[in-house]
Amino acid sequence: MSDGYSLSPRKARICRLGGGFFLFAAALTAIIVPFSAAWPEFAAFCRTEYCEISEGPLDALPNDVQAQVRASASAQAAFDAYLARPIVRLGAMGVAATTALPFALMLLGVGIALRKLGRRGGQAVDAALPWLRRASIAAIIWAIAEPLSSSLNIMLVYPGTPAGPHWHFVLDIIAIGKGLMLGLAAYATVWALESGLRAQRDLDEFV
Repeated sequence: MSDGYSLSPRKARICRLGGGFFLFAAALTAIIVPFSAAWPEFAAFCRTEYCEISEGPLDALPNDVQAQVRASASAQAAFDAYLARPIVRLGAMGVAATTALPFALMLLGVGIALRKLGRRGGQAVDAALPWLRRASIAAIIWAIAEPLSSSLNIMLVYPGTPAGPHWHFVLDIIAIGKGLMLGLAAYATVWALESGLRAQRDLDEFV
């Protein structure tokens, strides 16, 4: 049974283009983010009103530990040598993947959903909703994985500092809460739409 949903040709084209953009962003996130973590010398970051070159993992450490590394040329050299170890680079890729993967899956779900919505013919919503549900689940996982990734990244590079190995946990309740609420809101919206479609079908069959 058709869900009766059909976009105009212009809107359908916009959905398909938007879906392609999300799919492209998902591919870049899955590939570039882990590799950029393993090679931090190529990384850059932007703050509020300007961009600057990042010193990579050193910028993620607490200020007092950064000062210890920058205090002497030998400490900086030892830190750079530690980061250059293949096992540390592989570890950085793995840590980055813990947050890049769910984020990429979220983008993938949204991208495929938009492509489904932009196709011609019936069942567009039916085809798109499962992918939106998957994207919302990925968003929830991403909200939890983000602080985990930050914590693991700092603990990974701590042994290369004069402070030595340390436990360090990053916990931003507000940021986690916002991410979880957005993911849950998206999931609830998909759930409501699916319930509405089922009710409409039941009514159509009854009539």
